[in-house]
Amino acid sequence: MEFYHEIKENAYVIILAGNLDKNNASEIALNLRKAIHSQKARILVDCRNLNNITSEGIGVFLSNLPSIREKGMDFVFCGLQPHAQKAFEELDLDKLVQLTDISELA
Repeated sequence: MEFYHEIKENAYVIILAGNLDKNNASEIALNLRKAIHSQKARILVDCRNLNNITSEGIGVFLSNLPSIREKGMDFVFCGLQPHAQKAFEELDLDKLVQLTDISELA
């Protein structure tokens, strides 16, 4: 798993590549906490190069959702692969976070 972040004018962007699972979930959790404290209006998660996300990976995002909501931030997943988007929708996660195409990253 590789991940990076970018700071934009109004958003903290987390860029994921590879597989998000229990082996790297804690690193992502740390980066997500930094995003929450960034004072940006949005957290964008760039998933264009995310091959797979396990329940532990999804759990990292969901466990931080109350803090994100408390700060009034938008939480957006951009460019999910079709299989990952389907998983989000089957678990009704699309009702908790925004799913969108990569145009949000522009």
